[in-house]
Amino acid sequence: MHTLIIVAHPEYDDSSTQAFLNRAQAALQRDNITWHRLSDDQPLNVALEQRLLLQAERIIFQFPLYWYSAPALLKRWEDEVLTRAFTFANEQGKLAGKQLGIVTSLGYPEAEFQVGGAEGFSLSEILVPFRALAHRAGMQFLKPLIINQFAYQTPGEQQQLLIEYQQYLTAPQPLHLQERVQWLITQLHHLQTQQPDDQHQTIELIIAQLQANQDHLDDLKDQIQLIRQAEEE
Repeated sequence: MHTLIIVAHPEYDDSSTQAFLNRAQAALQRDNITWHRLSDDQPLNVALEQRLLLQAERIIFQFPLYWYSAPALLKRWEDEVLTRAFTFANEQGKLAGKQLGIVTSLGYPEAEFQVGGAEGFSLSEILVPFRALAHRAGMQFLKPLIINQFAYQTPGEQQQLLIEYQQYLTAPQPLHLQERVQWLITQLHHLQTQQPDDQHQTIELIIAQLQANQDHLDDLKDQIQLIRQAEEE
């Protein structure tokens, strides 16, 4: 699967959040991820932008929330690149069947984005235009990845964010526990190839423990299923 990350940040060079996310995707060291930064400095090459979209199965819009929407950079890109003939699913648009994800960062606490909160509207409501776009284009709209006040996050929270972000780019979506564990095992195998020999056994032990936990969980699910069947009979 090829993932295209369309990054729209007016102050990109000063953004610690974007720098962190860029390092996180680069750490995957995969040739099936494209980091594509939008800029006001150059005119859009619509043919090139559409070609990038065609090459991807998962398309991510990544931006800081600006006045309850995306920055003008992304709106301009949408207006020029997503032409009707290219986008509308009912008119043989080219994006049908692809996935659309949103990665957005907040300057205010996520908890305030709800009824009764200081912002008064939920993020699901604010992001409706992107859901509408996905609907019109025949795309699968993924659950957005919300980055809650990155500057105030602890190192532990940022480490958790790194994993969630990498999974958002490369793991099957929606991501269930079984797929999450399998994704971790795959990453550990990849990491193992990059480590000195004396580290391999430690990584093997971690993988074995993850696999054992998964097998135990599968056994529990089977037992629960049997109990339910017995109760229904």
